[in-house]
Amino acid sequence: MSQSLIVAIILIVMIVSFFAGYIPMAATALAVPMFLQITGVLSFKDAWAGFSSSTVISLVVLFILGGILNQTTFLEDLKQFVVTKLGAGAKGKRRVLLAAMLMSVVFSTFASPVSAMAIMLPIVVAIAKDTGLPVKNTIKACTDVACSSNNVLPVGPALTAYITFNGYLEAAGATERFRFADPFLAKVPIFLVFFLYIYFIGFKHYAKNGDVKVPEAGESAAKKADRKKAELTPFQNKLGKILFFGSAAAMIITSTFTSIDLYIVGGIAILIALAAGVINQKEAIRTIRWETIFIYGGTVSLSTAMNDSGLNEIIATGISSILGGVTNVYIVAGVFFLTSFIVTQFTSNRTVGAVFRPLSIAAAVGLGMDPRFTLLAIHYGSSLSNLTPMATSAQLLAFNEGGFKMKEFVLGSIGPALIYFIAFMVWFPINFSVL
Repeated sequence: MSQSLIVAIILIVMIVSFFAGYIPMAATALAVPMFLQITGVLSFKDAWAGFSSSTVISLVVLFILGGILNQTTFLEDLKQFVVTKLGAGAKGKRRVLLAAMLMSVVFSTFASPVSAMAIMLPIVVAIAKDTGLPVKNTIKACTDVACSSNNVLPVGPALTAYITFNGYLEAAGATERFRFADPFLAKVPIFLVFFLYIYFIGFKHYAKNGDVKVPEAGESAAKKADRKKAELTPFQNKLGKILFFGSAAAMIITSTFTSIDLYIVGGIAILIALAAGVINQKEAIRTIRWETIFIYGGTVSLSTAMNDSGLNEIIATGISSILGGVTNVYIVAGVFFLTSFIVTQFTSNRTVGAVFRPLSIAAAVGLGMDPRFTLLAIHYGSSLSNLTPMATSAQLLAFNEGGFKMKEFVLGSIGPALIYFIAFMVWFPINFSVL
C-alpha cells in the first residue's frame, strides 16, 4: 500500500470520527500521529513535531495572557461600558457585534488570526453574554472575519505580496505582472461582501443554540467552583492590564518590524505577572486550553504527511488533468479556488499555496489565460480557512471556546464561504479585465 493511500485513509477516518462524535476530538487527533508513525509514513520526530512547534508555544503563551486579563477588572469594566454605552437602545446589539468584528479584523491584520482571536475571545465572550448576543455565533463571526482579512490593508507581509506573486509569474514565463496595489484592490470588495453578509445574515445561522454557557479561559465548571478569584491590589490590577495590552501592542510591532517571535514577548509579560502576583502558577496552568493543544498538535502532522507522501501533488495533478481540455477562464479559476479551499480545511494553507500556485499559473499560461486570475484563485481559496477547526488554529480556538459540534460548525460556515466564492467569481474578472 502506497504512503499516499495510507494518508488518504487516515484523513478520511479522522473526518468521519470528528463528525460522528463518538470519540473525543482530542483523542482522535492524538491517534493521527500515532498511526502515521506506526505505518512508517512519518518518523517519530516528524509525527510529533506539532507539539514542540512555535505555534503550540505561542498558543500556551496567549492562553496565559488571556488568564492574566481575566484576573483584572478589565472585563467587568468593559461589560459596564458596552451595556451602558454601545449596548443601549434598539440597535445596541448590532453595534456591539460590529465593534467586535472590526476589532478582530484590526488585530488580525496587524498580527495574525490566531493571535487576534486568542486576545479577543475573552473579550468577545464577555460582551456577548452581557449584551444578550448568542455567544457561539459571535465567536464564529469574529473568527471568520479575522481569518479572511489578509491583504485587506497594506501592512505587514501583505506589503510584499505582489513581489512574491510576481516571482511565481516570472518563473513560469508569464508576461503579466501585479502592481503594488493589485492584491488590495482585488481583496477589499470581496472581503466587504463577506463581512457584510456575516454581519447581516450569516451571523444568525452559525448556531441554533448560540446562547449556551461557554466556560471562560478553557476551565471546566468544576475547576471554576474549586477556586476563588484572587483579590488584586490596585497596583496589580493596573499592572495586569498593562501587561496584557502592552504585550499585544508589542507583538504587533515586533511581528511587523522585527523577527522576534510573539511567544518571547508574551513570555516576558507572563514572567512579570507571576513575579508580581497578578496570576499564580496554578491559575496560569488552568488557563491553557489543553484540548486545543492536543487537537492542533495531533492534526498538524497530517499536513506534513500529505506533503511528504505526495498526496497534495496527486490531487493537484488530477485537477490539472481534468482541466486539460477546458478553455473557459471561469471554470478553470473556479475549480482551482474550490479545490484549494477544500484541501486547506485539512492542511496548512501555506502547503496548499506552495503546491497549487505554480500549477495554477502553468495551467493558465498553457490555456492562454491571465495567470493572475488563477494564481489569486489559489491564494484566496487556500486562505478561506473557515469550514473546519482543522483549517487553522484560530478556528480551532473558536470551535473549543464555543462548544460547537462538528456538523453545526461546518453547516454554519457554508453560507459565508459560498458568498465569498461568488464575490470572487464576480469581481476578479472585472478587476483584471478578463471578461
